[in-house]
Amino acid sequence: MLPNRLIFFIRCRGGKRKRHVLSRIEEVRSHYHLESGKDEMLVDKLLVNIFLVFVPLLVYSALSDHRHRKHTPLLMGGVLGVSSVLCLMFSYIWYGLYWDLRYVPLILSVLYFGPKAGLLNITLIVMARMYIDPESMVVSFPSMMLCYLGPLLVRKKFMQLNSMLLRVGMNMLMSIWTNIAMLIFLLIHSWANGRLDKDEVELIRAILWFGVIQFLSIGASSFWMEFSLEREEMRRKIKYAEHLNTLGELAASMAHEVRNPLTVVKGFLQMVQSGLEGKNRRYIALALAEVDRAERIISDYLNLSRPQIGNTELMDLSGMVQQIVLLLKPMATKQGVRLYTELRNEIYVHMDRNQLLQALIHVTKNAIEAADDGGRVYIKLAIQEEKACLHIRDTGKGMSQEHLERVGTLFFSTKEVGTGLGTVVSFRIIEAMNGSIHYESEPGVGTEVVILLPLAQESKLAAEG
Repeated sequence: MLPNRLIFFIRCRGGKRKRHVLSRIEEVRSHYHLESGKDEMLVDKLLVNIFLVFVPLLVYSALSDHRHRKHTPLLMGGVLGVSSVLCLMFSYIWYGLYWDLRYVPLILSVLYFGPKAGLLNITLIVMARMYIDPESMVVSFPSMMLCYLGPLLVRKKFMQLNSMLLRVGMNMLMSIWTNIAMLIFLLIHSWANGRLDKDEVELIRAILWFGVIQFLSIGASSFWMEFSLEREEMRRKIKYAEHLNTLGELAASMAHEVRNPLTVVKGFLQMVQSGLEGKNRRYIALALAEVDRAERIISDYLNLSRPQIGNTELMDLSGMVQQIVLLLKPMATKQGVRLYTELRNEIYVHMDRNQLLQALIHVTKNAIEAADDGGRVYIKLAIQEEKACLHIRDTGKGMSQEHLERVGTLFFSTKEVGTGLGTVVSFRIIEAMNGSIHYESEPGVGTEVVILLPLAQESKLAAEG
């Protein structure tokens, strides 16, 4: 700012030339005040927008203890939609455009909470835009639709990403897409006018700088979201482990008490069977088979408490999968289910063969039973992220999201007669071997089980070779 002493000096000296200089100084000073005011307003609007972007993330963290509410797409879509509308209301208007961060909550709502949340969000944005400036909707509406369709098209790929950095990168890529959409419509407008004037060149430069701000904002907010999800998942696993350990200890104590009288009953039945012939012998054989089945159930309950992982050995996982297919093929044929395999060779793991075989047989058997008559089961073995990855997918009736969240919990089963004990034991066995098991399902389409196991060094050397 020019010093007041200089202005006072010029006024005192007088003269036409001096008065011209004075008017020029006043013009420069007023312009300086105007530009300074614009810059301060821009910073204020930007800070308000950043605050409004993070408010829904704080709401999500606050609702993390309310399990059923936080996963409701419409609830989070509404919260993020309100955030987008408030960003639009506190936008900075320049060159007839509204500069704000409304698309950051839109991207988060589509990628993290699904199409319904995103549709609610974009609907609120369109309604607010029509209320604020209905005359410009002819140009802004296609741009908003492009900004919504971009995240919607990549959401399926986004949900398949396991790395936090890749998911954050996908969010940041979508922020670039929104700026590309703005540039596309600006260039179309310039092409329609037949030229690109100086103001439009400056506007393009401003859009690029604004893209950097939006890029950093979506990066920070998606990191916050990922950390919230990670904390939530950790809390869920701790709660599940505590619940399972309690049930496992109770089941183990009961199993020990039941096993002793069963052993006595089995011994006497075997003694009686040796002296019988004909129909009575078959009855005793049937009773022994049921006693054996009861003993297997008891063993499952003992494994539920603490899986008995014996000596681990180097084994070819593709060979084990082929063995499982041979064992279960008669069952699949009887039910009219066809098995398809796609196996990669030279995938070695260090595992307890019997325990792993038990878990994989159970998962594959469930897939065959879910496929029903005329269905198909696809088994694929590959290497993913330096781990052995086994996909078991069926074409059955699938499961709802509510059922999917309960898979692996005791006393839950989609079968008419079942306790879910075998699935829980399979979870425990695979986790005890430092692996992971994940279910994906869609009603009317089928269910896919993804099992990840740590690779042996021999597999890594074979892959590098």
